[in-house]
Amino acid sequence: MSASITLIGSLNPEYLEQFSTWLGKRGLAGTPKELTDDQDLVSVIQVALQGSVEDKATLQAELLALSDETGVDHIFQSTLLDIRQAGVAVFDMDSTLIKAEVMDELAVDAGIGEQIAAVTASAMRGEIDFVESFVQRLALLKGLSSDVMDGVYKRIQHMDGISTLMKVLHHYGWHTAILSGGFTYFADRVQAEYGMSEVHANVLEIQDNALTGKHLEPIVDGERKKLLLTNIIEQQKVNWDQTIACGDGANDLLMLNHAALGVALHAKPLVRKQAPCPMNNLGLDGILYLLGMTSEEIRAVSV
Repeated sequence: MSASITLIGSLNPEYLEQFSTWLGKRGLAGTPKELTDDQDLVSVIQVALQGSVEDKATLQAELLALSDETGVDHIFQSTLLDIRQAGVAVFDMDSTLIKAEVMDELAVDAGIGEQIAAVTASAMRGEIDFVESFVQRLALLKGLSSDVMDGVYKRIQHMDGISTLMKVLHHYGWHTAILSGGFTYFADRVQAEYGMSEVHANVLEIQDNALTGKHLEPIVDGERKKLLLTNIIEQQKVNWDQTIACGDGANDLLMLNHAALGVALHAKPLVRKQAPCPMNNLGLDGILYLLGMTSEEIRAVSV
């Protein structure tokens, strides 16, 4: 299928006309299709582009600038995946499947929340090495009672749209995996709650009912996420053009750029700039619109 640009946000006929003019100045034209309806609070229109896009990188950079200027997501896709054909979808957990960074939440219970949160934010922005920051932050949690972990999980909110997305993907036979720089204790519970296929995350070392400040190898960093995605694709015997990756941090960039559809969800500025498909105005269910589904189709499958 031809390339497309998906608009997500507050849309009206006047803006669509402006955007059509914007495309025309770049030698492009498109046919819009409204994917949402009167029941939706956010509008989604997918514009199928006519002809070929010669300079994808320049177009993506211009669309990102337009997104920042208007507050409307402008998401370019060179091809459209087929939701009805089984594929592989992998997800970061912290700030992607859940609305929190687990390490930061544990730090709150340890009384050092602000100290660790600042390092976490720097790592997710790509300012410092993820593995180095992971080891440093975890060491500060030495001695924290493992009893707090259940309470931490229960207070964490899950990302908007997660249930809808997983229901639809599983309805069509997709293999779903968590590839997380967080911890298995939490990722395993998310997996169980939504029936996801598998989990790869970091294992906390616990002795005498307390965190030791160490982990069991290997660390799930950006390189490992990319490797895990590759391995899962091979194991599931799925074509690369039927792969989705979704994350928000710098340690997700390798897998986002490796998958056929790499969605940066509510991502940091560096990740929005370097990821293929930055999306801010919807939750995880927004991915279904990028797959070309209408709200009516989504509701029919997910209810």
